[in-house]
Amino acid sequence: MSNITLDEMLPLLSREANARSGTLLSIFIAISLVFLLTGFMWQKKYTSFVQLYVDDSNIVAPIIGTNSTVNRDKANVAKEELFALDILDTVLDTVGFTNANTTPAEREEYREDLTDATNVFNRNNQLLEIDYWHDDPKIAFQTTSLFAELFLQKTMNSSTEETTEAFEFITSQVATYRDKLEDAEGRLESFRSQHPGMSATTEGNVNARIVELQRDLEQTSLIFAQADQRRRTLQAELSSESSTIARDYQIGQTREQIGRLQSEIDVLSLSYTDDYPDIVRLRQQIEDVKAQAQRRSEQTNSQSGGQSVFNVGGNSFTGSSNLSPVYQQLRSDLARTSAEADAQQSRMRQLNVLLTKEKERSTQSSQVERELSQLTRDYEINKKFYEDLLSQQENARLTMTLGAEKQGVLYRIAQPANFPARPNGLRFLHIVVAGIAMASVLPFLYLFVFLKMDPRIRTASAVTDLLQLPLLTTVPHMPSPNEKTPFFSRPAVIISTVIFVCLLYVLVFVIKYTMEASSGGAL
Repeated sequence: MSNITLDEMLPLLSREANARSGTLLSIFIAISLVFLLTGFMWQKKYTSFVQLYVDDSNIVAPIIGTNSTVNRDKANVAKEELFALDILDTVLDTVGFTNANTTPAEREEYREDLTDATNVFNRNNQLLEIDYWHDDPKIAFQTTSLFAELFLQKTMNSSTEETTEAFEFITSQVATYRDKLEDAEGRLESFRSQHPGMSATTEGNVNARIVELQRDLEQTSLIFAQADQRRRTLQAELSSESSTIARDYQIGQTREQIGRLQSEIDVLSLSYTDDYPDIVRLRQQIEDVKAQAQRRSEQTNSQSGGQSVFNVGGNSFTGSSNLSPVYQQLRSDLARTSAEADAQQSRMRQLNVLLTKEKERSTQSSQVERELSQLTRDYEINKKFYEDLLSQQENARLTMTLGAEKQGVLYRIAQPANFPARPNGLRFLHIVVAGIAMASVLPFLYLFVFLKMDPRIRTASAVTDLLQLPLLTTVPHMPSPNEKTPFFSRPAVIISTVIFVCLLYVLVFVIKYTMEASSGGAL
């Protein structure tokens, strides 16, 4: 019946508790005894742990001049070492888990139990923690201490053995690579003696030289083409102007003479009249110069072969005579241009010869350089391996020395194993307190749920609200005079039962405390 109001709930709970006191007392006794039995049989866990510090760089790194590259996550590696059969059997025999009468099957079961109860953790990437739990604190402490001791001893022995084997292997490899290095060095020196001047950059230098020669050849060819073109142009100009250059020279001389005479006339005309004798004489000279030029022109036309013949200074010259400065300049330019063209042509022939030789040298040097590169590469690789092995050999020798002196070890104890005085997790006291609390609360919780789920009408509000019927009055429950109260519903019996349960708790607590005190544990 879920429509019970809060005002009706407390009186109803009190009435129903009185009516069902026997049931509630049974629930109380059952829960109390279950928790008491559970607490008495509860197996405690005493955990002992030891912490190992990963210390592998305190001496080795400063001496060899390198940083430590050891992986700090050692939990998995430590588990493999710690759970080896030799360590597990030693722990089982030493602590007393097994003896000579233990069968192989039982020993294997003990190994599994020991492995399950042991954990390995990394703490802050610096500490390796090994913990072991057992119901006996002495065994937990002894087992953890023995685990740490055996682990450190095995790690030291394993490290020494591995270092010795590595040193012997590296020593053999040093001898092998020394022979390889000497052989590679001898072959390289022999090859260099057969091909002096060869280096790894020879082919590149030859190719650069070929490119340079090709560029010079192209530039020289261009310069030669330009010079040859100028030479042909000058030759054409000389051949076309050889018949007229002398005539043009004479005409120029005549004009220059007439112009000089006319200048003198102009100067005299400023002071004298036209009939002044000097002016008349100068004009007569101008006419004579013109007449002489006319005769020369007629004489030139009458000459055969198109050659111009004229007199200058009492000497006769033909049109092919190079009396003109222009003609002489053309001849000089032609000679200079021809010399330049011939020089460039000769340079082109020399460049072609050099280019052919460099190409032949490139073909030969390419093959030689590949062989030299192969020999050099073999030598450098063997040298690098040899030097690395020498360094590793010194490191291995140093590690062996430090191992013999127990320095530079991989692990050392940071915190010894602790003796667990108190168990981990739930203890007897926790279970007892929880049992009394649950035994006190669950009966009333049961009663509350029962009233919520029971469909019977127990309150006046159920009649008016649920059935919607008018209610005149309520009649309370009145016990009959002849009605007997059940035995477990009597107040004296209930109180006595509760006191008995509490005394039973106290008795079991004393017994448990005595047992734990004798074994060195705690509640």
